[in-house]
Amino acid sequence: MDKKLIDLEEKFAFLDHTIEELNNVVFRQTQRIDELEEMIKHLSAQIEQLKDTPEGGRQVADERPPHY
Repeated sequence: MDKKLIDLEEKFAFLDHTIEELNNVVFRQTQRIDELEEMIKHLSAQIEQLKDTPEGGRQVADERPPHY
């Protein structure tokens, strides 16, 4: 009986550790997703500003690079 109890305690400790690691992974992923969402909002705002220029953003796209 003691052997079974010890085995269960070991499994519980292992599972508890695994859950903690997974929780940390999910937390870091959530932080990264939040950062990426902010970046997307910022880039979308920049794209909208370019669309609002008189040339519709074409002035940058149509310029020749300086090495030509």
